Amino acid sequence: MPSSIPETTQSAPLTVLIIGGGLSGLTLAHELTRLQSTTAAGSSSSSSLKWHLVESQNYLGGRIKNDEATNRIDMGGAWIWPSQHKIHSLVNGLKLGTIAQRDAQDGRVRICNGAARIIDGLAAGLNGECVTLSTAAISVERMNHVVKVVLLQQSTETNVHQQHHMVYTKHLVWTAPPQMTLAPYIHWNPPLSDSKIMAMKQCNTWMASVTKLSFIYDRKYWDVQWIMEMKRGIYFYGDAEAFDIYDACIEDCSDNHADKKEEEGNDGNIYAFTLFALVNWDQQESSTPTNDDGIANRIMGQLHSIASSSRMISQSSTTSKWMTQYNSYSIQHWPQVSSISHEAHPTSVGSHPRPNPVLSESEWKSSPNDSNGEERRGCMVHFAGTESDLYSPGLMEGAVGSAFRVVEEMKRYLE
Repeated sequence: MPSSIPETTQSAPLTVLIIGGGLSGLTLAHELTRLQSTTAAGSSSSSSLKWHLVESQNYLGGRIKNDEATNRIDMGGAWIWPSQHKIHSLVNGLKLGTIAQRDAQDGRVRICNGAARIIDGLAAGLNGECVTLSTAAISVERMNHVVKVVLLQQSTETNVHQQHHMVYTKHLVWTAPPQMTLAPYIHWNPPLSDSKIMAMKQCNTWMASVTKLSFIYDRKYWDVQWIMEMKRGIYFYGDAEAFDIYDACIEDCSDNHADKKEEEGNDGNIYAFTLFALVNWDQQESSTPTNDDGIANRIMGQLHSIASSSRMISQSSTTSKWMTQYNSYSIQHWPQVSSISHEAHPTSVGSHPRPNPVLSESEWKSSPNDSNGEERRGCMVHFAGTESDLYSPGLMEGAVGSAFRVVEEMKRYLE
C-alpha cells in the first residue's frame, strides 16, 4: 500500500513529528514551513529541517469543522475575541473575513463561511507529502537522543486494513487532547512525569461532551432580542438538552461561494441558529427515536415549548408558525469522535479548561552538543493543543498560541 509516511532510522530521523492535524498541529506545520522558507541563504538548516504530521481521522481540522449540509456553518470552535491577537494575526495572514456576533456584547466574531476556512488555508500552504491521514500513534519510546513512535495506519483498500510503521524523530510534538494522551490510548516508555499524568487526567477536554445542532431556514425569522430571550428561557427552563443558543447566520459575507446550495437562501446567505447541547442518551429507552432525526426533533420540541410558554419570549405568539418549519439541520456529536472524547455518552458538560503550566511543560530531557561542542540542553517531547495554552485554553486562540510556544521552544535546535 502506498504510504506518505517517511522512511526514517535511528541515525537518520525526522526533525519534528507532529501528532494531530487540528488547528494547533496545522499552525505548527505552517510555522515550520515558513521557517524553512525564510532561513538565510547558505544555511543548511532549511534542507535538514524535516517535519511530518499525522492525523488519526480521515480529515484535517480536529475540533474545527463545518457542517455537511452547507459547508459554511461552524460545528466546532467558532469565536475569536478582540484581545486574541495570535488567531487574529493568523486569520489576517490567510486573508479571511469575519462576521460580528451581534447577539454577544463582547466584540467576538466568527470566520466568514466557517472556521474550517482557517484549516483549508493552513493546509493549502503545506507540502501534501508531509501530511498523513487515518494514522494514529500508539506508542512512544525514547531511544537515546531520538524518539521512536509506532504508528497505526488505517487503509481504505479491501485486502489491507491496518499497517504499523516506525518513525524516528528528534522532536515529537503532541497536540492531541490531554486525556487521549494517556493509557490505554498511548504507551510511553519511559512514562511521562507523574505531575504531567495527573494534570492530564484532571483536564477537561474542550468540546468533548458537547453536541452542536444548527437549524437552517429559508429566511431569518428572528432578531437579536429573540436570541437573547431564548438564552434566558433555556437557562430558566433547566430541563432542556440545549444549554446555549446563538445566531449562526452568514449574511453579506465577502467570502460567499458561487456554488449556492438548496439549504441556502436565494440571496446566497445562510439563515440558521446553533445550539450547544448535552444529549440525553437515556432517551433511547423511551419511544423517542435516538437517531439524529429523533434527537433534532426532540430538542426542537423542547425549544418550541420554551418559546411558546415562556413570558420572556416577546415573539411567542408568532414563533410557533415558523420555528418548526426549518429547511434542514446539521448536527455534530463530539462525544462520538474517538480522537476527541474518551466518553461516548457523557452525562455532564464539565468545566472549561483552565491554565495549567504542567500541561505546557516539555518532557524527556536531552543534551546534544552543538557544532562547537557546547551542550545545548533541551527536551524531546513537546505539548501543544489548546488545553496546554497558558493564556486561552479551550479556545482557538489557545490552539494557535500553544503552537507558537512550541516553535519557540524548538527554534534553538532548528537553526
